[in-house]
Amino acid sequence: MKYFLKAYAKVNIGLRVLPRREDGFHPLKSYFHKVSIYDEITLDVRPSDDFSVTIKGNEKYLEGGEDLMAKAARAFSDLTGLTFSSDIIIYKNLPSQAGLGGGSSDAAQILLALNRHFSYPLNSDEVQSLAPSLGSDVPFFTSGMNAAYAEGRGEILKEVEALNYPIIILKRDDEKVSTREAFRLLDERKNYTQSIGTWPLPLHMWQENYVNDFDILQACRKEREIMKILSLAPYNSTTGSGSAQLVVFENLQQRENWFCAFKGLNSSFTPFFGVLCCNS
Repeated sequence: MKYFLKAYAKVNIGLRVLPRREDGFHPLKSYFHKVSIYDEITLDVRPSDDFSVTIKGNEKYLEGGEDLMAKAARAFSDLTGLTFSSDIIIYKNLPSQAGLGGGSSDAAQILLALNRHFSYPLNSDEVQSLAPSLGSDVPFFTSGMNAAYAEGRGEILKEVEALNYPIIILKRDDEKVSTREAFRLLDERKNYTQSIGTWPLPLHMWQENYVNDFDILQACRKEREIMKILSLAPYNSTTGSGSAQLVVFENLQQRENWFCAFKGLNSSFTPFFGVLCCNS
């Protein structure tokens, strides 16, 4: 049976990083919000006495190791004892190493679709317990929430009101940020703080209250002209550990006017247009 899936991205609206724990992970405080940009996945599941999975379309994003979607399928098979053959074809709309959670969202959709295909052998609590082993962002994508306050590694979630402001996500093709390296650089600076604004504040208050600690590590944010034009929008910030930049607007006309000015200044970014999505 074939399933056609949409794996939505998420952005961080504010991200505060706390000192590293003994297990090597950094607790965080952030607001996660789905956006209307997504990868497209076709999943074909067939009966089989053995487990197998093939994936096409994601090859250039892999740097060795097993794809997260394959890990999700294998984890589901191991936990439930079910065997099956699965073929996955993915059309990647989301850039990699951009802080958008694309790989985690892809994996979450495979896990949820397999659970649905086999008539829910895992209940929602079991799915949420399995999700963190696949990636820190996976629990958000399996939760069914459109917006959440996140703590821990991102697995401790409390649903918050979802909004629908127009957005642009900007990504330079040559800019990638390793999450591990980004946290290492923050450790060197030891610039930890625990404060993050309440949710939701009026948009004009976001810039002061929803700060991303990884802003200081982004190459584009050290360019005066880029920061000058970004500051003309109501809100701009790195998403995740980077390197994508999120720009949020009050309305579509404001977004159009801003982008015309930005495009005239700089064409080295690929823009992704969408909205903070309330229903996905």
